[in-house]
Amino acid sequence: MASTYLTRNSWGTPTSAKKFTISLWFKVCDTPSDESIIFNSYTGSLDRLTLSLDNNRVLKIENNNGSYNLRFITNRKLRDPNAFYHVVCKVDTTQGTESERFKMYINGVQETSFSTATYPSQNDDIKIPQSGKTLYIGSWTTSGQHWNGIMSHFYFTDGYAYDATTFGSIDSTTGEWKINTSPTLTMGTNGFTILKDGNTITDQSTNSNNFSLGGGTLTKTEDNPSNVFAT
Repeated sequence: MASTYLTRNSWGTPTSAKKFTISLWFKVCDTPSDESIIFNSYTGSLDRLTLSLDNNRVLKIENNNGSYNLRFITNRKLRDPNAFYHVVCKVDTTQGTESERFKMYINGVQETSFSTATYPSQNDDIKIPQSGKTLYIGSWTTSGQHWNGIMSHFYFTDGYAYDATTFGSIDSTTGEWKINTSPTLTMGTNGFTILKDGNTITDQSTNSNNFSLGGGTLTKTEDNPSNVFAT
């Protein structure tokens, strides 16, 4: 997806701006010279929710309300170009315990080592997809900071916070984290499921929150989380 990105700007009133889940599988390609955007719910630079992989291969999620009220940057670096990574970001700001308001999982294991860890306050709103915002997948906006790699099984749930075990499990034979290709989910109003079967950007949930190809060419590949090919 080196210069390819997806976009959608027609959203309803969210089920909740306090609870959501992002889940996707991805494979990195060459080392980027700049930050590579995975997900950017955007109105302006000070009004956004962004999930990205920077040029040092650390994973970042940032919610900016004029200042950061949610910001996490991993110490772990995701540098293996041969493997699919599964990332889940679970947010529920209604929780009374700070550490329960944000959780990140990589390949089924909760990430606990962060160079930056800013938890939201209880009942904070997060800049999820909603009316007035454009969601970009694979780009900062219409240009720049494109994702250079593969994405697969991209889920966003609006108003519902799920653990990684909803989307995957440990293989009893190999001990590896494997994909659950048909998780049971409640999506909420602005939830969506894309890139589940090949390069389908039509929402495969019941919401019909379909995306458009904003630029570039979306290429189908047989390389996928269930059957890794050399690429």
